[in-house]
Parts: sequence; structure tokens; C-alpha cells
Amino acid sequence: MLLRDSLADSVAEVTADLPALTRDARRRGTTLRRRRRAYVGVGSVAAAAVLGAGVWAVLPGADPVVVEAGTAAPSVGPLGGETATATSRGVAAALAAAVDDVADGSFGRFRGAAYDLTGYDHEAFASLLFEPDQGTGPAGEVFLNLQPIGMAGKRPYTCHPSFADCAVQQLPNGDTLRTYREDDDTEIGQGSRRLVSEVISPARRLRVIVFAMNTNPWAGGELRDRPVLSTAQLTEIAREPWWNRTELPVEYIAAGAGLSDYSDATDSES
Repeated sequence: MLLRDSLADSVAEVTADLPALTRDARRRGTTLRRRRRAYVGVGSVAAAAVLGAGVWAVLPGADPVVVEAGTAAPSVGPLGGETATATSRGVAAALAAAVDDVADGSFGRFRGAAYDLTGYDHEAFASLLFEPDQGTGPAGEVFLNLQPIGMAGKRPYTCHPSFADCAVQQLPNGDTLRTYREDDDTEIGQGSRRLVSEVISPARRLRVIVFAMNTNPWAGGELRDRPVLSTAQLTEIAREPWWNRTELPVEYIAAGAGLSDYSDATDSES
């Protein structure tokens, strides 16, 4: 039997929803191109916000994206102070644990990407779906972006005209806290609302961006009356002192190791 015939037999039972995969790839590719164009055109402060607050996109150079459809955050005990090299699973677990510390609800679609110094702009990402115990509507997306401080632009860190309800606060440790709101995301649609909290930390050479939405890219236009986390809850997450682009507490690395890889079964859920 020729090798090509053997390969054909081995995949004969494999099926894929190619139209759905194509639609999803096209949608996400268009989003990434749009946001890269925005980065070039609107200036450093606003552009970094556009990239940081974007819908999840898989970028080159990452570990495999993690998807886990469990309804609970990974179990993480008290932090002992030891750190280890960040992993995609570890970043996802850290975000889930941080959300679990500030709100009660169920989780799904854990995704993470950690980058080494040769990766895309030296950033790390994580996202998940969170459905609070209170209120009605779809799960909302929660997103984390860990950036080099240079992506925040130059001091002073102020509000861009496109930011609604924007406030800037200087923290006692020298960090800057900036919070704001963005409405009617061009990708998700009218009625969507995103609350954003970011911490710019000169001491760590780090910009932490965390946002929560009142919907998610898979909700089919369904909306909650408010984002799934408040500005205060997002700020508590963003201000965690252990956030770092390249290293995280070992407890999150260990918890992330228990997350499952992508499968069609998990990705089909909410």
C-alpha cells in the first residue's frame, strides 16, 4: 500500500465543520488586521489600548492555546512567593484564579498564551468566559494582557478622547491606575460594553490590562445589562503584585498544568 493510501485510510473517519472553521478564521483574521492598522494610525497610548482590549486572537510564537470547558476555576492554595517561567496554561490559570477571588460564578473557554523574549512584542495573554451567579444573560468575556511598559506610551499616562468614564490615579507604590469604558465593539456589535482597568508599573516595567464584557464573541448578539465584573473587581485583579510577563507564582503554573488541551467537544460549549 502506498503511503498516501495509508494516510487516507487513517483519516477517513475524521470530520470537521470546514465552513465554520473558515468563518471563524476569517473573522479573527479581519479583527487582527483591523487592530494592527489602528496601532499604526492612532498613536502609542490609544494604539496600545486598542491591541490590549481586542477580541482574542492567536498570535505567532505562542504555546498552543489552551481551551478548557470546566465550570470552576483551577484550585490554587496560598502563594508561597516562589516563581517559575510563565506558561500558556499558567497565565490562563492565574486569570481564572484572580477572577474567582473577586466574584462567584462559573467559567469556560480558558485560553492563554505566554511569550518568551523572541515572541510577539514580548506579551502574554489570557481570556475566559465568566457567568456570574447573579443576573441573567450570556457569559461575558474576561481578558488579560501583560505588556512591556513601552506599549503604554510616554508619561504622563492620561485619558484618550475615545475612553468613556475615564479616570487616572497615581498609586502609593508609584504605579498608575487607569480605568475606562468602551461601548459598541465593532467586532461584537451594538450594545456591547467593555469595562477596562489597567495598571502601568514602572518598577516592573509592565502594563497590565484587564477587561470584562457584557457578552462574548460566541453569544450570537445576546447581552447582559452590565459587564460580568465591575471596575472595582477588575482593578483588584489588575493590581495583583505578582503579575509578570515572563514569570508567575509556581502555584499558577502547577494549576495550569491540569487544564485540558483543545478539543471539539469543549470548544462547542458556550
